[in-house]
Amino acid sequence: MSTREMICHLVNDSVPNDELELLYKIVLKFIPTDEPELDELEALENTADETEFVSHDAINWD
Repeated sequence: MSTREMICHLVNDSVPNDELELLYKIVLKFIPTDEPELDELEALENTADETEFVSHDAINWD
């Protein structure tokens, strides 16, 4: 049995459902993430109060 299979088995058989959210948050702490660029943070800040969404089909992807 692989390590991945052992972990899945332990989680499925040993962790109560009400504790899964906590386990999920702990696991995410070990997964590296990219730090946002300054311009990305500024764009998020500038558009934080916008509620309008653009359709995926309306974007020119070329």
